[in-house]
Amino acid sequence: MDYLNKISRVIIITTIIATFFALSESHPINSRNDLHLQLKRLFAPTSEKTWSNWAGTVTNNPQYIFRPNTVDDLKDIVKNAKVNGKKVRCAAHGHSWSSLSATKDYLVIVNNLTKVTVQKNVKYGWTVTAEAGASVKQIDEVLRSNNPPLAIDSTTVIDSVFASGIVSTGSHGAKTQGATISDQVVALQIVTGDGLLGIIYTVTFRVEPLFNLRMIDTTPLATDWLKPANIKKYYESSDSLEVFYWPFNQGNIDTSKDLLWVKQWIRTQTQATVSHQAWVIQKQLADPIIATANEVYQFLLNNPELTPTSSATLWKLGPGKFPSDLVLEAEDALHFQPGLDAIIVDTSEFTFKVDKDFINVSDEILYILKRLAELAKQGQFPLNIIAEFRINKASKSILAPSYDNDPNAIYCNIELSSYIGTKGWQDFATEMGKRWIDKYQARPHWGKEWEYVTGVKSFLRTALGARLEAFEKVRAKYDLGKIFFDNDSLKQIFYG
Repeated sequence: MDYLNKISRVIIITTIIATFFALSESHPINSRNDLHLQLKRLFAPTSEKTWSNWAGTVTNNPQYIFRPNTVDDLKDIVKNAKVNGKKVRCAAHGHSWSSLSATKDYLVIVNNLTKVTVQKNVKYGWTVTAEAGASVKQIDEVLRSNNPPLAIDSTTVIDSVFASGIVSTGSHGAKTQGATISDQVVALQIVTGDGLLGIIYTVTFRVEPLFNLRMIDTTPLATDWLKPANIKKYYESSDSLEVFYWPFNQGNIDTSKDLLWVKQWIRTQTQATVSHQAWVIQKQLADPIIATANEVYQFLLNNPELTPTSSATLWKLGPGKFPSDLVLEAEDALHFQPGLDAIIVDTSEFTFKVDKDFINVSDEILYILKRLAELAKQGQFPLNIIAEFRINKASKSILAPSYDNDPNAIYCNIELSSYIGTKGWQDFATEMGKRWIDKYQARPHWGKEWEYVTGVKSFLRTALGARLEAFEKVRAKYDLGKIFFDNDSLKQIFYG
C-alpha cells in the first residue's frame, strides 16, 4: 500500500485514466472461434452485443462485453487481453455523454463490483473504500450505518453514479471550497497489465463524522441577483452553492422578468428539521411531477413554441414553490434532487477561471438569458430544462478542467441541459462552448457533451500543454505500445 499511496496521486491527477488499460503487445489468436474458447477458459464474456450510455447518445458494439464479479475476474480479463493483443475500456453507470467508454475490443462493465467498507487509519482518519461499481447511494448508506455515522464532505448531486466513474471523469459537487471528487481520493487499487495504468478496482475516499447542512432556497429576480458583488458574497458565505436558471419561467420570452433558483448550504450544529426517513418519502412524492415533466418535454419536441408556457407551469410545480429553509443531514441535503435519472437530457458543461470580482460569472449567466430571448424571438427554444452554475476551488488533478497551479484559484462550472432530441440544442451548446473557449480558455467536463464543439480537440491539446507532457512521461514509462487509448477523441487530443 505504501507504493500504491505514492503512485495514487499520479493516477488521480490523470482524471480520465480510470477508463483505460495499459496492455502489452502480444500474439493474437487467429480466429474468432479460437478467441472465444480462450475467453471461456478464463472469465467468460456476456452474450451482450451492444452497450449504450444512460442517455442513449453513445452506442458501442465491442467484440466482447464483460461484467466481472470479483477482482480475480478483472485479472482474468486483463490476462486475456494481453494474450490476444486487445484494448480495453470500462463503463460504470454510463452517466457520461462523451465517448470515453467506446471500444472495438473489450468493454468491461464494473456494475457488479459493489462492496463498500469503512476503515480508520493514522494518516487520514476515517476513510471509505468502494469497489468500482458501488454507487454513491450505496456508499452513503454504509457511511450512515457506521458507528459513528460518517459522510463524504462533497459529492455529486446525483447518487446513482458509481465510484470509479465520478473519479475518472473529474466530476464535482457544489462545495465552494472543494474541488473535484478526485481530489478527495487517498488511494486506488488497480488491476494492471505490465505497468501503472489499469482498471480501477477500488477507490478510497476521505470521510468525516456526519454533519448537518442548513439548505436555503430562494427565487430572486435574475437580473437583480446576478450582480458580481452579490455572487461573490454568496460564494464566500456558503459551504455549497448552486444557482439554477429555468428558462422562460414566467411564461413569456421576456427573460428579463425570469427568476433564479438559488440553493445555498451552510454547515450548522442545529438538529435536522427533517429526518432522513421523512426526506426519502418527501423525494418519492415528487415522482408524479417528474412523470408529468417527462410528458411535457416530449410534447415540446414537436411544439417548441409552447416552451415558455410549459416552463412556467413546471416552475410552479417545482422550484416556484420555494423559498424554503431546512436543516438536513449532509447526504440528504447534497442529494436533494429526486428523479434525476428519470428525465433523459443532453448536457454540456464548461469550466472557466473566475476573475477577481466575479464579473465574468455574472456576465455569462446574463448572456445566456439575453441569447435565449433573442433566439425565442426567432421561434427557437434550444434550452428547455436548465442552465446552472457551481463555483469551486481549483483542482490538483492535472487533467481536470479546473486544474490550476494556484490552490486558491476559483472556477465556475456552467452546465446547460435540454430534453434529449430538442431542436437546435447542439447548435446552441456549440455556440456557448465556443464562446467560453474563446473568451476564457474554458475547458469541458470530460463526461458531458463536448466532442462536437468546433475546434475543441485542437484547443484542448494546446491548452493542456505541459500537463499533457507530464502525462506522456507516465504513459511512455508504463505503456510503451500506446495501446490503452482506444478512443479517437483522446488520441486526437493527446497525440495530435
